[in-house]
Amino acid sequence: MNKVTLSLAALILALATPVKAATSNGNEFALALTEAKEPSGRAALINSASGRPHFFRYLQIIEMQEVMEEGRSGFKIAAFEPSSYMDVAFTVSMPVSVSLLKSDPVTKIGDAIAVTGKVLGVDPGKNVILLGEPIVRHKDRLSPKIGNELLSEVNPGATFYSYTEGPRPVKIEARDRDLLQHRDRVLAAGGPKAWVEFLETEIAKRKQQRAATTKESAQP
Repeated sequence: MNKVTLSLAALILALATPVKAATSNGNEFALALTEAKEPSGRAALINSASGRPHFFRYLQIIEMQEVMEEGRSGFKIAAFEPSSYMDVAFTVSMPVSVSLLKSDPVTKIGDAIAVTGKVLGVDPGKNVILLGEPIVRHKDRLSPKIGNELLSEVNPGATFYSYTEGPRPVKIEARDRDLLQHRDRVLAAGGPKAWVEFLETEIAKRKQQRAATTKESAQP
């Protein structure tokens, strides 16, 4: 898992090493969706996140209804994600998670929880992220502590996206996530190899530009 994330106790979980089971940062995903300026960029973000587990913190419960799912009692929940102003919807039915919600003090509307779940998609009409197989990790506070706490705010060089289906793995840092808007176009034109080469080329250009900027600012 990203070592920078592990060393910063105040941060929420970052994108892990580039394997299919890696858990990604749900709050960062939600924020990136709201910042996407083009539909293609938003679609690329959703496509890359779909089916993968994401860890969300500070989810304030705005709707909570007790339900039955596959013969088990659970809770259908809609929660507010504070960094993006999006909602996250899911149904909790795993016994350990249900027990955590029912533990004293009993979780109610207005409380916050931290949840891991697989992104199933996004309902654009309702601005809602849909999660499957949710696990309630712990009861949470309503918002980050005063100061920067979201990963991209504290460490823009942290891994935001990884691609492992090409000839070699490649990662995108949080500050370069705008590159994802080109994903569908490049993959359609040249496949995984072209996407990897595109990312490597663009990332190399940006590293050179940042190095040059840093060098200039360091000169008296």
